[in-house]
Amino acid sequence: MEFNTRRLYDFVRKNKLAKFLDNIFNRFFSPIEKTLNDIDINYADHSVIKKTLIGLFNLRGAIVFLILLVLVCAAGIFAAMNAGESSAQMNLNYEESAKGLNPNSTRFNIYEIKSPEVVEKMLYYCGIEPEDVDMDNLIDSITVKPTNSKGFNSDDYYIATSYKISLKKPADIKTVNVRELLTFLCKAYTDIFYDRYAENRSVLTFDVEEFDDLEFLLVADLLDVKAQQQSKYLNTRVKQSKTFTDGSSDETFKSLAEKVEDFKNYDIESYRSYVLQTGIASDKAHFNGVLSYSNLMNRVKYDKDMASYNVRYDGIALYNEAMISIVMIPTIDREKSNYYMSKTKTGMDYMAKQADNYLATAQETAKTIQTNNDVLAKMQAGENKSENIKKAQKMIEDMQNKFTELGKQIALVDKAYIKYKTKDYVTFQVRAMSLMRRIRPDMLAIIAILLAASAFAGLWIRFRYLGGGEKN
Repeated sequence: MEFNTRRLYDFVRKNKLAKFLDNIFNRFFSPIEKTLNDIDINYADHSVIKKTLIGLFNLRGAIVFLILLVLVCAAGIFAAMNAGESSAQMNLNYEESAKGLNPNSTRFNIYEIKSPEVVEKMLYYCGIEPEDVDMDNLIDSITVKPTNSKGFNSDDYYIATSYKISLKKPADIKTVNVRELLTFLCKAYTDIFYDRYAENRSVLTFDVEEFDDLEFLLVADLLDVKAQQQSKYLNTRVKQSKTFTDGSSDETFKSLAEKVEDFKNYDIESYRSYVLQTGIASDKAHFNGVLSYSNLMNRVKYDKDMASYNVRYDGIALYNEAMISIVMIPTIDREKSNYYMSKTKTGMDYMAKQADNYLATAQETAKTIQTNNDVLAKMQAGENKSENIKKAQKMIEDMQNKFTELGKQIALVDKAYIKYKTKDYVTFQVRAMSLMRRIRPDMLAIIAILLAASAFAGLWIRFRYLGGGEKN
């Protein structure tokens, strides 16, 4: 009995709703149908087009009401669809961007903002584990679109310097709203961009593995080269800013440059002196062979440079002193419109300069040969005592640790300085999506035009095929 009562109640309720809707439908469309029938009777001798236009005018209120009703529903749907989306404008503000390059002259690629590295860093800022998110879906939710073009252009391509970055919030991220998520994406990309492309900082890197299986004496040479690179880099920074600090310490580029110089002059040279004094080597026979071969090649180079020097020196000596002096030639001063005698160099002057260059190069080669001979003599006189080798290895380890720590200090201050100096290289403007943007006015306008066109087409069909026909 209870079941039947429930079914009866549902039947009555549904029929009441159906009757209500039927009543509303009849009350709304009955006047419309009456208006159309009146047009058929009153304008029976007129064309279909004229009837259609009269029908549009007479039914303008109902048509506008229906269009507004559809637009309101469409706006609600668009607003709901775009509620989980946010966008930002990215601007590139450095000179190389107009050429499609990064600040360090490498090729710029805007789609790196969608790379797994950037997205994972964004999740790290959000406090979300990458394993808890569908990375492919998250990457696909990021869209990139250029907003302007400038720089080099042709008929085939343009180079954009401004981009619109849009992000739709994935369903599996619930703890962070879409605006915060986009802000963290911009921050992650900015950090990676500055760290990777703002400056060429490769000279600051240091790989301990480079010392594996390296001769004791060559370790000093390698460390010296790396220290000279760092010193040159820091001296350039000192010219830019002598007092800049990263805020976490009092270290400046000048104080770091002094530390590098101390490392070169004391640590490296003390180690080099110890190796030469003890004459130790990992493989004496091989190392001596390398030095001997180096001396052989340097001797060939020395003889070649000296021969080139002697040829030019002898050639100059063949000429009279008066012929190799400075030559005076008549010249006109166009501003004052008068002549004067100008000095110019002869071919002998250039030959003398070449001779000096060859002599200087030969002298440097001779010094290298002498240095190698001294090293060979000390290597042959020394012995590979275990205590000396252990001490040298300990000195290498200490220098590695000290140089690595020094490199970290330099990188820390330098990274902070780059961010300070290039803070406007890449800028983001994260925009909250307003209600007007969310309801898509452009799409609503298209829908309104389509509805108006549909109303015209519907009335034309009504009068053409269902009414009194067209006037003959």
